[in-house]
Amino acid sequence: MPIPVVPLSILPVENFVFKTLYRNQRDRYITLNFDKVALVGADTIGMPSISDERTRLEFFDQPSSLNETLAREHDKLERIAKNVVEKKIQRIYLVGMGSSYSAALTAKVFAASITTIPVDVFRGYEFEFEEPLGLGKDSLVVPISFSGETEDVVSALRYAKKSGAYVVSVSGPEDNTLAKEADDALRIVSKDTKAMVAAHRTQILLLYLLLGHVAKLRDGATRVEEIVKEIDGVIRNLGKIITEQESKMNELAEMYKNDEVFYVISAGPNYGVAYKLAMTELTENAWVHGIVQYSTEFRHGIVEKIEANLPVIFLVGTDSSRVDVLRELETCRKLNARTIVWDANEFPNTDPFLTPFYLAVPAEWFVYHLALKRGRLPSERRYMGSVIPYANMKSLSSR
Repeated sequence: MPIPVVPLSILPVENFVFKTLYRNQRDRYITLNFDKVALVGADTIGMPSISDERTRLEFFDQPSSLNETLAREHDKLERIAKNVVEKKIQRIYLVGMGSSYSAALTAKVFAASITTIPVDVFRGYEFEFEEPLGLGKDSLVVPISFSGETEDVVSALRYAKKSGAYVVSVSGPEDNTLAKEADDALRIVSKDTKAMVAAHRTQILLLYLLLGHVAKLRDGATRVEEIVKEIDGVIRNLGKIITEQESKMNELAEMYKNDEVFYVISAGPNYGVAYKLAMTELTENAWVHGIVQYSTEFRHGIVEKIEANLPVIFLVGTDSSRVDVLRELETCRKLNARTIVWDANEFPNTDPFLTPFYLAVPAEWFVYHLALKRGRLPSERRYMGSVIPYANMKSLSSR
């Protein structure tokens, strides 16, 4: 079928809904609902250029989300930390899915450096499937979900409550189940109540501060004070970095728009960002295969599949894992892989645990433009919650 080009002059200014099929460069037919996008012209092959404006606005909302959440939740964080110490909490469990799980992975690395309390991370129902024996009245469980309605995470909250654990939820601004049913609730401030991008960094910040205040009161660790001092500078830098990185990542996405498989390698506090990039951005948003690997595992298996022209993305931090990540980067270059490197040293100097706030920026813009160049909207889904509804999860697992 011919590729339609829609004259911008015919578009109403407000509330325009237009659905059409167009064929992309891979001969796949895609339905677009233009009440969620803006037409910004046509490219050289005649395909409408599209822009997911809602997602773009989320990118630029991140500094204000961090600032406003920090201001509103600061006193609450200190109060909750006191509760944790008074309850003599001996174990902490962080539970999330997708981006929320990746935020928990980053927070776990931070926790290991500041407190002697064991911190474990679980994916939704995994928390119940594994039935941790340590779960009880001396446990803190932190279910994380921006919507506050993620079925797997809500189920984990209720499972924790039955055990007598102290439950502190992390969720978004709208009224939600996690906030209502938790013993205490930390809430993210966001202009978009359905935000996905801005929430991730704010989740990390809330987890850092919660764990940091607990460590300060229980273990005498003062690292949280350093984080609080540094985060103001990071937030100030973010707006400029977000703006500067878009055009660069647009050009990079053009170079990789025809690739179907991407490996993502990192370690330390940036492994959570790598997980998010592979699992909930490349795969979920751009519909390409994203495969994440912790750098220390690279030479124990995945190296056997590295070959010429294979795209491999490296997120390089400034923590002690840096040496190992750079070693695997050199290996990939020797094997003629096409490497993409986002190095924290190329961004403003900051605490190693805050480098994920910077490295997530090029990752997000890259996937955003990669998705658009492949003819799809980053904010839309094909199968999630429909082909196999979440409600079927437990019945499937019991077969």
